[in-house]
Amino acid sequence: MPNKPTRQASNARVTGADVARLAGVDPAVVSKILKGDSRLRVSDETRKRVMEAIKELGYHPNYAAQRLRSAGHIGAIGLIIPNFSSQTYGEIVHGAEVASIKKKVALFVSSENEFESPLELIIGLVASERVDALLIATGTAKETAEINDYLTKRKFPFLFLNRQSVGTRRSLFLDDEYAIGLAVNHLIELGHKNIYNITGKRTMETGKRRRKAFKDAMVSGGLTFRPEMVLEEEYNAPGGQRGFEEIMKRKPKPSALVISEFIMAVGALNSARKAGISVPDDLSIVALNDLEIASLLNPTLTTVALQLQALGEEGFNLLIDRPFDEEIYQKVSLSAELFPRESSQPLRK
Repeated sequence: MPNKPTRQASNARVTGADVARLAGVDPAVVSKILKGDSRLRVSDETRKRVMEAIKELGYHPNYAAQRLRSAGHIGAIGLIIPNFSSQTYGEIVHGAEVASIKKKVALFVSSENEFESPLELIIGLVASERVDALLIATGTAKETAEINDYLTKRKFPFLFLNRQSVGTRRSLFLDDEYAIGLAVNHLIELGHKNIYNITGKRTMETGKRRRKAFKDAMVSGGLTFRPEMVLEEEYNAPGGQRGFEEIMKRKPKPSALVISEFIMAVGALNSARKAGISVPDDLSIVALNDLEIASLLNPTLTTVALQLQALGEEGFNLLIDRPFDEEIYQKVSLSAELFPRESSQPLRK
């Protein structure tokens, strides 16, 4: 019976054969999984064993960082997003695409949707050598910390987009605090006092940050803040629908809502229509992120643009232009911008 391979010494090179022995598969299977060979037919359990073996052994053939030191350039950047269905992430991808064309560096976009976690996808990308560096626009606070540790230990170039988890070494992020402040102040100027917030889950670092920003904006605007003024939901249309239905049960009823993600606001508008609640006559709504369809909705939706394209473009440039081992922790250069439309109107007396 062959000996089970153990984690290699730091100066020893782990091979695909080592991974294959630990996972109990043929070395060709490891190679094909890492290359994403569509002709390979293996079970999910086998694929999982291989990915776990890669992680345990720290398999990373020919570090991209080593290529950077020897070749002095990046040939391909991978951008990881949660899924391809969100127009919000489409804006980030577009910004990165603009930068990739200018820099003449290839951009490969991957979704974590078919993986158990973003780290599983990242392990495969690093080991397969398909990209030289990573832009990461996904992950909970816990997942971000794990990804940060994994890539830092392997000296693999990376940059988080809009992730500010504790200990994160390299991140470019949006000014959520300023953006939420614009939304709340706009509603205060319209005479609203009972302003409520539908935001993301606290497991998502953006949800936690936007929740705090809402509280701070209410207090600095001279209004009373109560925890029940905030409701947490998933960053999707069903989440916006559920959030709207729940928050409208609370007392006193809100006269205005700040919704922390555009697609959640679309779901909320749908629920308002079904409930016979007129927007803006009965309730004003302001949403974060200004997508093109905001001016095509009925009513047209007041938004705060978060400069998502700038996030993608500036992030791509930072990853190319800065040393891969330099710590980066900064905001996007462009400020958020308010676009008033029909969904927010002065409070009716």
